[in-house]
Amino acid sequence: MKPTLADQFEVAAGLASGISRYAASIGLESDPIAHACGLDPARFNLIGERVSLDRVCRYMEALALISGDDTFGLKSVAGFERGASGPFGYAMMNAPTLRDCLVFMGRNLSKISETSICTLEFGPRAAHFEWTYSPLILHRAQFVDLGTAQTFNHLRNILGDDVRQIRIELERKKPINTILHKQLLTPNVSFGAPVNALILPTELLGRTNASADVRLFAMMSQQMEAIAPRRIDANDPVAAVRLHVAENLASETLTLAHEAERLGLSPRTLQRRLTEAGTSMQAIVDECRKEMAGRLLLETGLTLSSIGYKLGFSAPAAFTRSAIRWYGMTPSEFRQKHRKAA
Repeated sequence: MKPTLADQFEVAAGLASGISRYAASIGLESDPIAHACGLDPARFNLIGERVSLDRVCRYMEALALISGDDTFGLKSVAGFERGASGPFGYAMMNAPTLRDCLVFMGRNLSKISETSICTLEFGPRAAHFEWTYSPLILHRAQFVDLGTAQTFNHLRNILGDDVRQIRIELERKKPINTILHKQLLTPNVSFGAPVNALILPTELLGRTNASADVRLFAMMSQQMEAIAPRRIDANDPVAAVRLHVAENLASETLTLAHEAERLGLSPRTLQRRLTEAGTSMQAIVDECRKEMAGRLLLETGLTLSSIGYKLGFSAPAAFTRSAIRWYGMTPSEFRQKHRKAA
């Protein structure tokens, strides 16, 4: 499959191994589906290997669709072996207290699956842990369900039945049947939130983990701390501009001057770097719009006007003119011709 802008975000390959294991347990041959999503199942069990987060999300959504089960992500947690995520998983299992577990997760979750938001705040009444992913990751419901179920397994190891006191808000659309979410997570679950969030009562934070190995937790924490957060755009302002544009196409501030200020460069310097790379601000915006238009038309049920808005077009006619220039046909014709194949 052709690389996409979303492929810049990665996840530990080991997370995909449990998904495949669960799929096999319910009679699904998942390897062809993985290949169709641009993944190599042979890489899933390699220690330290990373794969595209977007493709893993697509993989899970495809398996959920084929199995006809909108709770596939929740159920697939059964396919994971202890410590499947390496040092991260072993540290979570051996955190001395609930507070230690949350702090560790807040500092290291983005190293396992790259997040756009990952924050932890301790208030007088509750601790709030929030996370979400890049808007370029269009299909994430099953992946978020899986990650949340894994987290609750660790929290349940510390809290037992008191895990039911935790409140959770999920971005994903409300499933037809919420019974499994309430059973595997907490009865206090809601859907359609702006970001994913765990809200934990303060009185639970000091709860100790009876099965913790404090030395192992310290060693695994040290290993995770040694992993520097990956910055996609660290030394490449052109890549930085392209990623920021792709994630903010509806913004009115996508100008050379604004991007230069955001990156701490002068407009002249950024212009020179773009020219040296054979591109321009206008070309980057157009390329990102074209790619995201294709994905939104083929992978979502959004209306044409909604897609046009997300792409930053001021009117439906402007979107149509660009689509004809990109694809040689209108957005509706493109969707009708290619969606079945996609």
